[in-house]
Amino acid sequence: MYPSLSSTENDSYVTYNYREGTWYFGLMARTAGTDRGVFVNPMMVGTDGFIYDHEVGYTYDSVAPYAESGPIELGNGDNVMAVRSVIPDEQSLGEVAISFTARLYPTSAETSHGPFSAKAPTDARFSGRSVKMKVTGNVLEDWRVGVMRLEATSAGKR
Repeated sequence: MYPSLSSTENDSYVTYNYREGTWYFGLMARTAGTDRGVFVNPMMVGTDGFIYDHEVGYTYDSVAPYAESGPIELGNGDNVMAVRSVIPDEQSLGEVAISFTARLYPTSAETSHGPFSAKAPTDARFSGRSVKMKVTGNVLEDWRVGVMRLEATSAGKR
């Protein structure tokens, strides 16, 4: 938080995303605040006299949170995997959408499959030597991903 050139009060912010190496700037008038500690979440006072609870809720500024796996392969990736269905964890039913990317060779283009609604079981038919799974929340509230299972067999190249 810092004052812009035209203000004597904090009316601007800057944040740095270490993972992406990206800076974000914006306007947010806050004159006082405290980090979490005594309170569950950070609290700040706006120039309008209201006290705001920060880092609360599930609005992600139009960005959907997701979890993505690393490559899933049969053996050392020597076999083509034919996926027939996904068996999601029972506590994530209806809360998440599942999508996959697959490729036959490390240098080949990825093909996308889904999104599929998580129900038990979920029909999903595709193949590849290397498959990645992405789980995205369908609801703006806490969601979880438990043990996911793929019904898959070793297949030929066609």
